[in-house]
Amino acid sequence: MSVSKEEIIVVKGCKNQLDSKQKYEVNENTLIELKGYFRSSGKIKSIIYFGLKCFKENGEGIEREDINRTRESLLITSINTDGKSLTVNKRPETWNNGSDKYSNDYLKCIGFYFDGKINHLPDYLIYSAYSSFNDNKIDLIKEIPKEIIDKIIPYKTIVMNHNCGNGCSYDYSAACGEVVSDKWTEYKALYKGFSDGYGDEKGKFRLGTKYVLPFIICNYNQNDDAILEISKIEIIIKDIPTFI
Repeated sequence: MSVSKEEIIVVKGCKNQLDSKQKYEVNENTLIELKGYFRSSGKIKSIIYFGLKCFKENGEGIEREDINRTRESLLITSINTDGKSLTVNKRPETWNNGSDKYSNDYLKCIGFYFDGKINHLPDYLIYSAYSSFNDNKIDLIKEIPKEIIDKIIPYKTIVMNHNCGNGCSYDYSAACGEVVSDKWTEYKALYKGFSDGYGDEKGKFRLGTKYVLPFIICNYNQNDDAILEISKIEIIIKDIPTFI
């Protein structure tokens, strides 16, 4: 499948985010190629982002906090019935323990994996979950709802430290904050396979992706002095055959 736009699109200032008209379903054999030509024609050079938005099977977007996590997974050994603290099998070694507001707001999320497996998106995620931990006891800022407590299995359910402070809102494999020349320049990316859930990987769909939506952010955070011209946008999608 190939979608192509030959005409020149002109975008003045940071007013438009250009989204594909449809989402595309992907699997482990899907290959997607994004490409297009861009040129700055205003008083200042345009800044662009070009890539994919990734979505779960239920249609929800996959956010950066879903896939930004440290590599240390811990077993829950017990949890208070009030949902305000939990105990893990050892003291966290790499979980964020900063005391500044940025850390508390953005770097201290907790993802829960009820089945004890971490090769998928978290089953439940608490944002700004904790302020600190004492040995292997983690005191929570936001209590865990009872319906979530009921799903936790001691010595099986795993927790991981997630964050929404490092990384990008979407995948920008084709262009990430690029300053566009006043001469026609091609930007492109080739996607196949899935990231491992420890941040974005260039040319990979985010962990847990079922659908993607190609997009361009034009003249990011710029005024009308930035004028972007876009031509020959192509979205090429195909499945790579699997040989047995």
